[in-house]
Amino acid sequence: MVIGDRRKYLTALIGIERDTVGNWATRRGTAYTTYADLSAKPEVRALVQQVVDEANAELSQVERIKRFTLIPRELDHEDGDLTATQKVKRRAIADRFTHEIEAMYR
Repeated sequence: MVIGDRRKYLTALIGIERDTVGNWATRRGTAYTTYADLSAKPEVRALVQQVVDEANAELSQVERIKRFTLIPRELDHEDGDLTATQKVKRRAIADRFTHEIEAMYR
């Protein structure tokens, strides 16, 4: 989820896809136990940074993601994170991850 409304620059909260990133980590010999553990690995952050950099290369300066945070849990409809059609509920996510969002603007 990209954040930037009334902010100096754009940031993002990023959730990894557990199966895809988990397979990637396993192939590289990176052990993990949970989603939170996997998303906290420096190797995973570097992988996501590479993807963000590639996306940013095709955007203008004001459209680029300056900072991002990997969220420590999967988003879930039952927790109120997603709609019934699996769309992100921006307000719910912004409220739940307020601390992480504010940290990206310090």
